[in-house]
Amino acid sequence: MQRLSQDTLAKLSPGSRRPHYDRTKLAIGMAHIGVGAFHRCHQGEFTDDMLEARFGSWGVVGINLRPPLLTDILAPQDGLYSRTLREGASAQTRVIGAIRKVIDIRDPTDGEAAISALAAPQIKVVTMTLTEKGYCHIPSSGALDWSRPDVICDRDGASPPASALGLLALALERRRRTGAGGLTLISCDNVPGNGALLRSVLTAFIAAQSSPLAAWIETNVAFPSTMVDRIAPAPTAEDLVSASETIGARDEAAVVGEPFRQWVIDDHFAADRPPWDLAGAQFVADVTPYELIKMRVLNAAQSTLSHLGALLGHAFSFQAADDPVLAPLVRRMLERETAGTLPHAPGMRIAPYIDTSLSRIANSAIRHRCHQIGTDGSQKIVQRLVNPLRERLAARHAPGLLALAVTSWLAYVLCGARRFGNRWQPDDPMAAEVIAIGEQTGDDFDGLARALIGIEAVFGRDLRDSTAVPAIAMHLRGLLTGDPQGYLRECLVEYV
Repeated sequence: MQRLSQDTLAKLSPGSRRPHYDRTKLAIGMAHIGVGAFHRCHQGEFTDDMLEARFGSWGVVGINLRPPLLTDILAPQDGLYSRTLREGASAQTRVIGAIRKVIDIRDPTDGEAAISALAAPQIKVVTMTLTEKGYCHIPSSGALDWSRPDVICDRDGASPPASALGLLALALERRRRTGAGGLTLISCDNVPGNGALLRSVLTAFIAAQSSPLAAWIETNVAFPSTMVDRIAPAPTAEDLVSASETIGARDEAAVVGEPFRQWVIDDHFAADRPPWDLAGAQFVADVTPYELIKMRVLNAAQSTLSHLGALLGHAFSFQAADDPVLAPLVRRMLERETAGTLPHAPGMRIAPYIDTSLSRIANSAIRHRCHQIGTDGSQKIVQRLVNPLRERLAARHAPGLLALAVTSWLAYVLCGARRFGNRWQPDDPMAAEVIAIGEQTGDDFDGLARALIGIEAVFGRDLRDSTAVPAIAMHLRGLLTGDPQGYLRECLVEYV
């Protein structure tokens, strides 16, 4: 089977949807850092739809600082890839054409190519999906974590840059020196106030090295916050085969996702704005309420179901969402506890949104692994679960099921300790610290809970003497000893 490419585009299987514009005339006008499955399934599709609605100079140069290597999967395909949406037995596949060039940063030459691309005057917008830990921040405070190895490398002048912060700092300095003009930097990650966070960590990094550049950024760079929403798991080998067979060409960059999508963007740009609203994106004055609702409902449910699902032996989140114990527990948490912490957002009614979110997670055609969702939980649970719990406690409510949800992350990570069965090796920046506490504290679950809540980078300082501590101790004992499924059944009786 021939590889998908510009040359084979016209030879795809009859009925295969191709870009409805002339890619050979598509000039590059923006960049994306972190071209993983989510970007290709979400922002890539929005951009393709936008170009079909109104053609313009908004082609994308994709840049990756770490695997997957774009030069392996996208360069041979001239930036083309297929996107398949699945729900039940339905599957819709199309070819996306918005990416025109790709750069992997592996050596100083690649680093220079990326800096030059970002500093080009025709680039007006840079979007990015870095994952939560890519912002090199302390989750509980949002401050730049100067102890991160990538930050240390870039502070000391690493070549090529090791982090997105280092790369952006070099590119912005070149734009300043060459007069290339201002830039809009758009975070598309699930972190609270992602635009404000990006501004904070980037300016902190730059101010320590160049006050002139920091001053230039204040007047020339915009950092709009966004809320992005689509479930797009990492594609499997079977997904690649299926997509290739559907379009009639070998596609090594195929992605899969659900039909639902949403993109809400603060309407604050330094220069030209891509007309993503033609594709259904929303430009708003304040994205915060949309962001809070999505993170505290959909993302909180994903985290809780996946952590508890893994503990009960479920491989995929849809299985956890169909579990007769887990599903009602999570619904009760969202409806009775989380809902009271949510703001008003135009067009987003809470009860229907909870129903839709749980239905989406239960979509069996989207095989999102519990362990994939559980990755980097320490970077996610503050905004998804800890802050709602904090607000409930401040209002003098009982810890309730939000404490169980927070504990689910702790128990998930502690399963990497020998003392608790060494069931898996959790992929989390805080795993070593959590596991060390678990090994040292032993079967004293009260002491274990106090020690874990003492991890300031995740929990801050205000929860150490709260009623959450004995609740978390109780949940740790129930989830890590004896019969966790039986314990959760008891919780179901008590709370539901």
